[in-house]
Amino acid sequence: MKVSLPFFAFFALFAVSCTQPQTTCITDMADLPLKATTLPGESWKNAPMRANAQFMMYGANTEKERELRKGDYYFLRWYDAEPQKPVRVEMLYTQALTGADVLSRSVEYTEPRETAGHRREQFHFSGEDRAKRGDVMTWKVNLYCDGKLVDTLQSYLWE
Repeated sequence: MKVSLPFFAFFALFAVSCTQPQTTCITDMADLPLKATTLPGESWKNAPMRANAQFMMYGANTEKERELRKGDYYFLRWYDAEPQKPVRVEMLYTQALTGADVLSRSVEYTEPRETAGHRREQFHFSGEDRAKRGDVMTWKVNLYCDGKLVDTLQSYLWE
């Protein structure tokens, strides 16, 4: 039986893409801004933005509730290779009306997790806090495992 080379190349690429990282690391970050309370149009070009807006506005029944949901939403995905060790995910950021002041938010896992695997964190900046401080301008995410910095990811404007 003769099998073509492209088949093996595809299989090798698929096998490599399915492997898990061997260390605790950040895999990606998505910034999803929500700047209006109305949903984008129903054309196929607006479908991702419309789905995002519907997700963020879910449960907001009044105009005031919808207004308070406007803001910046950040979805971080990271791989937890050592679930027995404590982990801290820290987001440093600046906002439009705070000047050069660097603010921070963090999530800590002090208890051991059941298994290694991908984890997700959400950082959102909305409501009255966003009204007072403005939009997020720059950000940097640090991932600490057992008190040691293991990975970092930052926006292109971060200095």
